[in-house]
Amino acid sequence: MKKLLVFLMIGCMLAAPAAWAQGRQKAEKKSAEAAQPVTHAQLAELLVKALGLVRFLPPSPTAQQLFDILMQNAISPQDGWKADAVVTKADLSRVLVQALRKEDMVENPNDPQSWINLLRELGISVDRLSESIQAVEVLPEGMGQDWTMASTDPLVEGLAFAPSTVQYSVDLNLVVRILTEMETIRGELRPISPTPH
Repeated sequence: MKKLLVFLMIGCMLAAPAAWAQGRQKAEKKSAEAAQPVTHAQLAELLVKALGLVRFLPPSPTAQQLFDILMQNAISPQDGWKADAVVTKADLSRVLVQALRKEDMVENPNDPQSWINLLRELGISVDRLSESIQAVEVLPEGMGQDWTMASTDPLVEGLAFAPSTVQYSVDLNLVVRILTEMETIRGELRPISPTPH
């Protein structure tokens, strides 16, 4: 029994430095990953999710599609979106203020520091991206084509399921509205006549 205990103690003493070294390597790897600069494409993806604009995009959207939906909703860095560009504090502060719909509160829109100062006044730090994005809420009036409402009517161009084919769709809400505005007269569907005012 004593021999087993001695072997276990020696084994632990030999294994501990290796385990510590492995733990240190993992921590160094995580800090190196965290130190990687964030690109405009990565920021756009985070913003689209935080703002609830994903519903306006196809599955696995490209960086350009992310940029397009943000620009449709008046959110863009001063010099525009660039896929491989590194996000600066000026870029981050501008798009966050726009996402919060507070751009009218910026004292000098041409000065990047004014955008940063406004966020600080609102209690939002631009030092950590993860904390900054949490300040953004879903846009209730988000704009874009709602990809979840697409249909398969062959009269209106829509989703492409394969690169070489074009599929068609129609807004079913429009069809329902048109049909409800029609009345049946002697078995025939006819548009409802306008009422005089």
